[in-house]
Formats: sequence, C-alpha cells, structure tokens
Amino acid sequence: MRAYLYPAYIYPALLLAALGGCALRTPAPKPVQVWESPAADYPAICMVMQSDGTLAFKGGFQFYQPGKWRHDGATGMLTVTLGGNADFPSDIAKVQLRSKIGALAAYNEQRRELTYKVGAATPFIALGNFYFYRKDACGAT
Repeated sequence: MRAYLYPAYIYPALLLAALGGCALRTPAPKPVQVWESPAADYPAICMVMQSDGTLAFKGGFQFYQPGKWRHDGATGMLTVTLGGNADFPSDIAKVQLRSKIGALAAYNEQRRELTYKVGAATPFIALGNFYFYRKDACGAT
C-alpha cells in the first residue's frame, strides 16, 4: 500500500518546491533611463539607470561602478551616486555648478553624489567633461 501512496505525496511536494523557488527569484533589473555620451574623440559611454536603483556604466566610466540613482518626481531632482574608488570629480563639478552646465544643481563629495535638475526639456546632463543625452537604448559596447 505504501508504494502507491509514495508518489501521491512526493509529486505535490516537488511541485510546491519548484513553484516556491520561482517565487523567490527576483526579476532582473530593467533599464528605466538611459543617458549616452555619443562617440566623438572617445567611444560612446552610457549611464544605464536600472529599475532596482542601480546605475551601470557601459563603454567607459566603469571605475564609478557600482553606482546608484534616484529621481524625485515632485522636484525633478535626479541624484547619481558614484561608486568605485576613483576620485570624485569635484573640481569639474565646481565649474559646472558655477557655470550652470549640464543641469547640475548640487554635489556632495563626501557622499559621492551629483544632483541634477531634470525636466522634460533638459537637453543633457554633464558628468566630468562628458555630456550625456537621453536615449531609448544604450549604443555603447
């Protein structure tokens, strides 16, 4: 009699374990925003802002990974936190802030944050000496 009951208990348990494993997996983050510095003297560089709040650099600036981002829809402020251990570009940020270049509104060297005032009409944001424009997808390799 046990031989017949064994499969009746094991198959539902395996099915539940398999379904439970699927439920525990988190979906891969998806790009929410892409900003690209087009190829010119240097290859194209992208800032890919993912749905989980991470910021990935492609084509360059990998030394600032892993980065983070957040956007306040009410104020339009986009905050980029640079990761890695490369020097924070504070000298360039000072010039950009003073000259109002690239929508830079503030920076915090200690927290490694750059804050941009971004609206629908914002043509580009600046990071270092590179200008990043909105794109639908990253063209950097």
